[in-house]
Amino acid sequence: MPFQQAAELLGDMLGLQVSKAQMVRCTEAAGEAYVNLQNKQADRIEREAPPALPGSEKLVMSADGAMVPLRKGEWAEVKTLAIGEVQPAVKRQDEWIVRTRRLSYFSRLVDAEQFEHLTLVEMHRRGVEKSRQVAAVMDGADWLQSFVTYHRPDAVRILDFAHAGQRIGQVGQALFGEGTPEASQWIGERLHRLKHEGPQEILAELRQLQQPHPSLEILAENLAYLEKREAQMRYPQFQEQGWPIGSGMVESGNKLVVEARLKGAGMHWERGNVNAMLGLRNIVCSDRWSQEWPQIVAQLCWQARERRKLQREIRQRAKAANQSKPQEIPSSVETYELSVEPPEVPPQKPKSRGQTKPAANHPWRHSPIGRARYEPSKIARN
Repeated sequence: MPFQQAAELLGDMLGLQVSKAQMVRCTEAAGEAYVNLQNKQADRIEREAPPALPGSEKLVMSADGAMVPLRKGEWAEVKTLAIGEVQPAVKRQDEWIVRTRRLSYFSRLVDAEQFEHLTLVEMHRRGVEKSRQVAAVMDGADWLQSFVTYHRPDAVRILDFAHAGQRIGQVGQALFGEGTPEASQWIGERLHRLKHEGPQEILAELRQLQQPHPSLEILAENLAYLEKREAQMRYPQFQEQGWPIGSGMVESGNKLVVEARLKGAGMHWERGNVNAMLGLRNIVCSDRWSQEWPQIVAQLCWQARERRKLQREIRQRAKAANQSKPQEIPSSVETYELSVEPPEVPPQKPKSRGQTKPAANHPWRHSPIGRARYEPSKIARN
């Protein structure tokens, strides 16, 4: 939740008075500690190649990007990986319904190559390598195909159906006009055929349309795109095998993990703080807070000890340098002995301790009480 709202909630529920600035510092420190911990884990997995953890019978993974606002009007793409277990498909009204469970997320503001490396942590934890069947439902971006090849080259590759439909929709709008009833009818019929019959007839029809429309660039562009990914559009077979054909799991993950927290009204983030927030959002939205928070606490304690150790070493080195530094006077500088006598200070009488008699001119000498105390009365002497 937003920092100010979280601070107010702590005050209402626990009576803890925490400022928004404190909330920001503590949250970013915890997130940064978790990100550093995962970075080290990814390096270790790549370097040592430890045995993969047990996987599941059937896993599906999907990755995509979402834009977040940074300071100074800049926008940046956060990449998110979603992994889930596939449940048995159910057919309802001639439509296959495929659901996933135990979804987990990994998000970072990095380039594609770094994202491939860092996601080793989540891939290893979910046992993607040891899972019997794995499918990758992605859009057609080249970096996503490289991503699948890096982690699980034998995965069933499925082009997100909505993404394929978008390409066919662009062709229909170019042929019949954007938003026209003819375009809507043409697009709807082709998408139904693509979903239930496969891509062969659709691609053949698009090739035939090139003859009467040789100058329609959008037709040639989308046809080349779909032809290259024909094997990933075998939607009838994928549905019969029980695979989802849409990347809704990662699209909802973008909304849940990234946009719900980092894309609020008036929010603009420092680039260096985005990954810290994403690390915490990942474990919250993946329902793993109780498992991961002790690691974050241990990492924070270790960092605090290392800071104290470094500061102690810096102080010791500075002290040693000051002690070993010779007090040399350059030979070119003439020296003089100056005899400076201290100023005369009038001697002070030592202060006596205990009770003393007042002076002769003290007012107490003239008071009845004073006389009674310091001068014996005549009656007393008589």
